[in-house]
Amino acid sequence: MPFDFRRFDIYRKVPKDLTQPTYTGAIISICCCLFILFLFLSELTGFITTEVVNELYVDDPDKDSGGKIDVSLNISLPNLHCELVGLDIQDEMGRHEVGHIDNSMKIPLNNGAGCRFEGQFSINKEVDQQPDVRVGVF
Repeated sequence: MPFDFRRFDIYRKVPKDLTQPTYTGAIISICCCLFILFLFLSELTGFITTEVVNELYVDDPDKDSGGKIDVSLNISLPNLHCELVGLDIQDEMGRHEVGHIDNSMKIPLNNGAGCRFEGQFSINKEVDQQPDVRVGVF
């Protein structure tokens, strides 16, 4: 006996012994199942995908004090070699340092496969502006 396509009809309205499956119902059922599978897989890939953000915004709770903000960083990058890690500092007062190395250390992790970056610096603060500190691959 050939394969009966109508048995995929899962939207029967009355008990199975009183109904007959139809090709239209089977097609609708299969399309709905494929659409549910598509939605599930797209949400799963969105959940698994890693988004890399290479910016750090420093917020000072004392916005009226003026002056400088002291910043301490301790960032572990387990799959990035230390040669590739660097620090750029830019603030709204015009300071822009590329490859900042004062008061910073690069400590190898995982037998040189990763890196822990530690650094301390001060950044100028303007009352209505956010300083911009970038740690990333250079």
